[in-house]
Amino acid sequence: MKSKNGFSRCGELYIGRLQKEGRFSTAHVYKNALFSFSNFCGTQNVSFRQVTRECLRRYGQHLSDCGLKPNTVSTYMRMLRSVYNRGVESGRAPYVPRLFHDVYTGVDIRQKRALPVPELHKLLYEDPKTDRLRRTQAIAGLMFQFCGMSFADLAHLEKSALDQNILRYFYFQKIFYCRSFSGINSIC
Repeated sequence: MKSKNGFSRCGELYIGRLQKEGRFSTAHVYKNALFSFSNFCGTQNVSFRQVTRECLRRYGQHLSDCGLKPNTVSTYMRMLRSVYNRGVESGRAPYVPRLFHDVYTGVDIRQKRALPVPELHKLLYEDPKTDRLRRTQAIAGLMFQFCGMSFADLAHLEKSALDQNILRYFYFQKIFYCRSFSGINSIC
């Protein structure tokens, strides 16, 4: 039986709230972090008592030992810290000063995110030799031309969003207008 006031339950309630707000990607990250931490603790019903500095330190080391990058470890730790803070605010958990002090919660900016120009040119312009790869190349080109539109947004586009060479799509109650580029009709 799940505890009404446990760490896991607090996390599940917050995930449910995020989903009701339509924040599915954020809810997914919280769900992954909670699932991973629960597996590490050996129970699906983690209590606030189990969330200690030593447990968090070992969990962070476990994630690193599993080959996760520092930014992923940091993301999971920040999700756990957020659930803990919500528990403290609601009176479900006692406040423990500097509980997350010994774990990495920063952002590692050393990782380069941009492709070098020759690789970008190869990705966008070299003939990939098969129709399937040409379609993939067209999708990648559109994502690049649409200033980094996420694949999720691109996947949800409908042909009706294209009208007189103007692409209209909605993102969090904002309307974006993009000019049509060659290649959009080849994937719609």
